[in-house]
Amino acid sequence: HYYITNNLRMEAAVEEVGNQSGVETLVSLSKPHQYQHVHQNFTVPGLFLNYVIGFIAFSVLYLFSYDVHWSYYKLDRKRVNMFVYTVRLVRIIHAVLATLVAVPIMLITSEFLKQRFLILDMFVAFSGGYLTFDVFGKYNEHLQVYEPPGKLVSYRIIRRYVRKNWLLLAHHALLVVFLYPAVLFARDDEGDFLVACILFTELSVPFTEFQWIMEQTLEPHNLRYIIVSMCAIATTVVCRLLIIPFLYEASADHMEMSVLDFTLSLAPWWHIAALSFIIPNIIWLGRNIFKTMVYLRIPYERKRKAKPGEKIDRTTLDREEKRLKED
Repeated sequence: HYYITNNLRMEAAVEEVGNQSGVETLVSLSKPHQYQHVHQNFTVPGLFLNYVIGFIAFSVLYLFSYDVHWSYYKLDRKRVNMFVYTVRLVRIIHAVLATLVAVPIMLITSEFLKQRFLILDMFVAFSGGYLTFDVFGKYNEHLQVYEPPGKLVSYRIIRRYVRKNWLLLAHHALLVVFLYPAVLFARDDEGDFLVACILFTELSVPFTEFQWIMEQTLEPHNLRYIIVSMCAIATTVVCRLLIIPFLYEASADHMEMSVLDFTLSLAPWWHIAALSFIIPNIIWLGRNIFKTMVYLRIPYERKRKAKPGEKIDRTTLDREEKRLKED
């Protein structure tokens, strides 16, 4: 807030004084000081401390959320595993925080590459702690759901966990090891707007997680499920697919080039990186649309075959879903 206020005050001072001698020169000389390297404003130990705070904060939130769920809802452990729900609740909270950081930066940014926001660097380090927590949270979920009680760590358990969650682990490892250090230290204090656009993709996460929760709680056939599913599909299209063409167009406009010329001027690995982001999301979008259609068909199939007064439990719904998928 202090940083943005200073920028606004400086712009107001330029407008008020006008073109008086020396004012514009003073402002132009002062601007580079606003865009200092992140390690000069927020040191490496400070970034690491922010990373540790993020890990501790989301771990405490995870444990607290589990206690709240179990104390207030008293859900059956055989029907609903609270660790699964708690991990998704923490994901929703992280996604909301990322969106709250990204959207103001996207709206306020007046200089496409040069304008700097220290809160973005702080949140990237904080988010690294969340990604580390998520690995352990998913491991705990794997122990509670898929492994027999007793052992906490073994080679076979870790192997099954990695085999089942290899995509999530690869995603988190790439972010923590490569992307986040590049964002913090290797971009020469440029591109906060682009980083904010990347964080903006998290907007789709709350809807997809709520969609999954409703599917597990026998609510995949009402109006709420339809609304949440449509929001999940729409936010995926806008935030995870259309965001890449938008970045190409915005970058071309900043460089005062046509989109075609700008696209051809980029190195091939830029396009490979963009495709590696788009293709998995296209696959996930197709699966989500198909899954939504399957769940919406279940009530009609159930009504068509159910006997008067028959109650349909989760096992029956799973069996019908599997049959519909096979069809």
